[in-house]
Amino acid sequence: MIGEELYYRCKPENCSRPYDKISLYDISHNRNFGDSISFPSEDVLFNIIETDNRERYNNMKVIILKIAELNGNITFVKEIFSRSNENLKAVIKLIHDPKPCMYPHSVFEISVNGIIINPANYNDLLNKGNKIYKNLRSDIRQELTSMLQSGIIDVDKNIDIIDEP
Repeated sequence: MIGEELYYRCKPENCSRPYDKISLYDISHNRNFGDSISFPSEDVLFNIIETDNRERYNNMKVIILKIAELNGNITFVKEIFSRSNENLKAVIKLIHDPKPCMYPHSVFEISVNGIIINPANYNDLLNKGNKIYKNLRSDIRQELTSMLQSGIIDVDKNIDIIDEP
């Protein structure tokens, strides 16, 4: 909903451009459903990976994003068209993905031409070695980074170009 907050954890040294350091699938956040008391930002620091024994992520910073616009959708959906190939289109979609131990868990799901990016197809579609998707991959990272740097999630058709910090 408009005004709802999303929480993202990252290393303090990566906060200005955190999406440059990760693969573009399963980009986890927590949401607060407009209720920061029941769903506090610090919950994103809890570890929900069953095979990992640590309870919390230490030395991490929480970045808060606020949903500013949904453009009639019931969730955030942003289309990005390739600058170099009009046949390539990426979609970034916010998906509520509750886990048994973490109800507010959500992800930014990224798809390219209708194919949802996952670990099995990442190398074929968005890995650095794929020159066809280079500009599209860069535009996706720019959009995600602009959300974190501005703290605002909106569906504006333009991609904000972020200067290097």
